[in-house]
Amino acid sequence: MLTRKKADNSLITDKDLKSYREILKATHGHLENHDPSGIIKTTRGIKFKEVISKLFPGGIRIRGVESTSRQKCDPY
Repeated sequence: MLTRKKADNSLITDKDLKSYREILKATHGHLENHDPSGIIKTTRGIKFKEVISKLFPGGIRIRGVESTSRQKCDPY
């Protein structure tokens, strides 16, 4: 999942998703500019739509418009 643009959902386990979420949280890879106090960055990519948006629900832009309900990631 780390290096693929599109992940094969049939091969991904719950353990894989939990590990991927922990990696993103540790590296701030899902936040704009990798800033720990930043907001979740969004893309139109398949990986974001199918994986990342489900791991970090809320705070999603729709068609490039910033929502007033965007959430910051929980600090650790």
